[in-house]
Amino acid sequence: MTKRKQIGFGLVAAALALLAVAVWLFVDRPPIDSPGPPPEGPEMFLDFPGGPPPEPFFDEPSEHRPPIKAEHKIALVGILAVLTTLCIVAAIRLFKTPKAPQAIAPIPSGPDAPVQVQKEAPTSISFKSDYKTITVQLDDIRYIESMSEYVKIYLDSQADPLIVLYSLKRLVEELPADRFMRIHRSYIIALNRIRQANASSVVLEAPATTLPVGESYRPAFRKFLAEK
Repeated sequence: MTKRKQIGFGLVAAALALLAVAVWLFVDRPPIDSPGPPPEGPEMFLDFPGGPPPEPFFDEPSEHRPPIKAEHKIALVGILAVLTTLCIVAAIRLFKTPKAPQAIAPIPSGPDAPVQVQKEAPTSISFKSDYKTITVQLDDIRYIESMSEYVKIYLDSQADPLIVLYSLKRLVEELPADRFMRIHRSYIIALNRIRQANASSVVLEAPATTLPVGESYRPAFRKFLAEK
């Protein structure tokens, strides 16, 4: 027998003992008679030569326990029930056989290895505007400007920016990070459009557009410039 099962059987025995105590509390037991002199009669004093014993013999107090009150019984039974439940739950867990850790299968290699399909990088992004879907090619985007709940998307293919109901935060999550970067709370730029840049500003090409680099975005932007 394993040590886990030994402890489990011990907990089961403890639970049964607690249950027996709880049952014992509600078993009706005959009341203890209060001390006092026996009924009068000569037959009660046959063992006492010379008559009945002196009165002080019956006046000595006799110790006895008062009956347990009903509310105290209920409280004790509640505590015993909680302890019994804990013992049973712990015993069940100990009786369960622990699962052996599964070995990690090695990644197959060689000619028989399965071909892993790489997800292609997105080439466009779609927006819904005026009950229609507008698809924008990523190569056409120069930079994006936030306007509260809307964004302005500046494109090479048209003079006026495209205005759609979108958030800059959502665009950061959807645009590929190797092609676009947020440099300000109001701007996302296409990295391949940078003509000049420093820690605090960037100049985009065709046509030349200067945009600020926010202070909280400068460490990431400086890292990009250093790795470029």
